Amino acid sequence: MPETLIYRLNFKRVPIKNIPPDERRRDFYKHVTIGYSKAEAMREASRCMGCGLCIQGCPARLDIPGYVQAIARGEFEKSLKIIMRDLPFPEICGNICTHNCEDNCVYSDPVAIRHLKRFVAEQFNDYQSILNRKKMEPTGKKVAIIGSGPAGLTVAYILTMFGVDCTVYEALPVPLGMLNVGIPKYRLPAKVIEKEYNFIKNAGVKFLFNTMVGRDVSFEELMKNYDAVFLGIGTMKGNLTGTPGSDGKYVYHALDFLRMANLGEKIPMGKKVAIIGGGFTAMDSARTALRLGADKVYVLYRRRAEDRPGYPSKNAEEEMEETEEEGVEFLWKITPIEYVKDSNNMIKGIRYWKNEMVGEKGGGRLKPVPIKDIEFFIEVDTIIEATGQSPDLSFLPLELSKNLKMKGNEIVVNDDGMTSISGLFAGGDATNTTKDFISAVADGNRAAKGILKFLKINYNTIEKVECNKMSQVMRESLGREVKCNDYIEI
Repeated sequence: MPETLIYRLNFKRVPIKNIPPDERRRDFYKHVTIGYSKAEAMREASRCMGCGLCIQGCPARLDIPGYVQAIARGEFEKSLKIIMRDLPFPEICGNICTHNCEDNCVYSDPVAIRHLKRFVAEQFNDYQSILNRKKMEPTGKKVAIIGSGPAGLTVAYILTMFGVDCTVYEALPVPLGMLNVGIPKYRLPAKVIEKEYNFIKNAGVKFLFNTMVGRDVSFEELMKNYDAVFLGIGTMKGNLTGTPGSDGKYVYHALDFLRMANLGEKIPMGKKVAIIGGGFTAMDSARTALRLGADKVYVLYRRRAEDRPGYPSKNAEEEMEETEEEGVEFLWKITPIEYVKDSNNMIKGIRYWKNEMVGEKGGGRLKPVPIKDIEFFIEVDTIIEATGQSPDLSFLPLELSKNLKMKGNEIVVNDDGMTSISGLFAGGDATNTTKDFISAVADGNRAAKGILKFLKINYNTIEKVECNKMSQVMRESLGREVKCNDYIEI
């Protein structure tokens, strides 16, 4: 088979502007990125060639060329309508999406798809007035959604538009789960979350906050009283390392640290902070620590920089660049031995080994192996472990949990988003390996269709689109010929 050559064009991207590091590194609420102006957005969108390679990088398979080229023509309302066929959170996505679509772009400096989506969403305060969507008549069916993250609310919105009565049970006092308490406000402002939560709520979705399933309402009640149940529970349980000394004061898991920061709680911490881990949560924790007053922040990761989660991707490069700009120092190939404490149980530092990267027989990913001949020490007084997370399924009755098929820490679902238990659906971080926002939305879209199918409600009649209002690329990406007055499934 001949070698395939990929040629990349090199037309310049309209630069993305950021607040200078010295201005932002101490401000938890100052939005780091400055959005495009109208002229900048139209100029950047005009670079799109309409090839559609980006669609294959998007888990939700948005019609990216369709909405980007609409921006280039100044048709912002049309662009929003195209985006929201499959995505009810355009401005959130425009701020925090991992934008894998851009990694597929034909340009060496890809079209700024995420920032263009953000631009369009920022033009409209009331999406419904632009979309003018009408709900179907009530069906008499009821669905419970556990968790108000992107997967759960995608399901809730779609089902509500089909006349299904949806109630969301959320253990937190705020909506949108980890988007609200896990992503710092300098990356995702509160006003953006509020705007898109209100859009979902005003569509008719009901919310019960501070309501934990298993404590305030039993899971059995939900399965009995609703026609279907969707699990959008995320991965809210932090995986701790168990390193000796981790019972010391000022040792946190990143999930707890970020949640307290986002909810405005006071966090006891020192001035020299170490983050254990190298993924996006580690970056968020490091930058949050700076904004909470740390003088020095280190990130300690057991592998090399090029082995960190998300690399290589445009998103990982951007995150790393912004973190380094703000003064965070990185120590690669590190294995902690002990969190050293004083007599008052206060953290004084970390003993650690340096690692060498060793290949295994048959190839595969290099493995970090500690070189134990020499120990090193770094002086810190606060430690934050960004070392992974998993779903908390403790609310499930024992008999049901035995019948729930799992693969490692992930709930197994079929092509309709249904678990191994009839009538119980799931999606989002608890079911997929990517654990990113847009994958959760894609899971929600799939599960919504699966639930409608389970409830015997036709899901093909939500939005009629004429041929000349769809991009050719999108028609091809649907994998079938689309005729005039055909229907698009959302």
